[in-house]
Amino acid sequence: MKKVDKFYDLVDQATMIHYRSLKTDYLDSLLLTTRGIIHEEYDERLSDKELKELEKIYHEIYSTDILNEEVRLASQLLMVKAFKHIGFPLPLMTPDAINYIITNIVSHRYQKKQISILDTVLGTGNMLQAISNRLPIDPDLYGVESNWRLVQLARSMANLQGNAIIIYYQDAIKDIIEKVDLVIGDLDSYTVKDGLESGSKLYEKGVRYFPFLTIDIRLKNLKDNGFFIYVVDNDFFSQPESNLFQEELKTKATLMGLIVLPKTMFQVGHIGKSILIGKKCVIKNHQMLILSIGDTDKSSLEEAINNIGRMVDRF
Repeated sequence: MKKVDKFYDLVDQATMIHYRSLKTDYLDSLLLTTRGIIHEEYDERLSDKELKELEKIYHEIYSTDILNEEVRLASQLLMVKAFKHIGFPLPLMTPDAINYIITNIVSHRYQKKQISILDTVLGTGNMLQAISNRLPIDPDLYGVESNWRLVQLARSMANLQGNAIIIYYQDAIKDIIEKVDLVIGDLDSYTVKDGLESGSKLYEKGVRYFPFLTIDIRLKNLKDNGFFIYVVDNDFFSQPESNLFQEELKTKATLMGLIVLPKTMFQVGHIGKSILIGKKCVIKNHQMLILSIGDTDKSSLEEAINNIGRMVDRF
């Protein structure tokens, strides 16, 4: 973790120079810093002394031998500080324990194949970057995000890790043109309002539960036999519109497995979350496999990863 800490400290120092001098919030200051690191640019509003300080910091960053995944871990800490400063909720970032599990699922399934991945609720892009950094062949990355500041942050953090990404700045339930091998997303549980533009048949039938609509609309973007992996709340199947969702889904796809995550990953009182895995093909008489993870300690997670690997092999 020494390199992670060093990278964090250097970027934070540069960010604080922008923050103190330009009177911008920490998130915008971080964006200025990442742009400076990537393009070797310096804001002309800074004093000569500050520019020399930044030049020294950037030179040290450039001379540091650091892996993409170490940059991502450091970036996580920087984003947490930025979110706290501007009052963004920290749950916008998927916990790294969940990223670890999903990353293992994807790397197990696609060991030596170049794939394309779409995160339909991109946020900061942290989950997508975690997966990309683990795969042996660089994937083609796409994201959908409706918050402009998160779009900027996701783009900056991807560039900082050297991972190219195409981002659609739009609502998650609107159509896009890409066809991909895998769709992922950490789906918030809420009801969307009437009068939105959506290509989902479920929306036309009156369904307003965001996860159902998102899963349905993104099947259009999956190649045949492609997979989707979503983080959903544990009351997903007990929603009033669940029957409509499942009736529509079974004409196009099959729910392959459900991984129930430990309650200790979430705040007290939260219903908990699970990882839902599906495939864009119709498999008759398939019984969805269900696996529960008991705890988040190292031995429990290692055992769970082994069990998940065996589960995925059956897909």
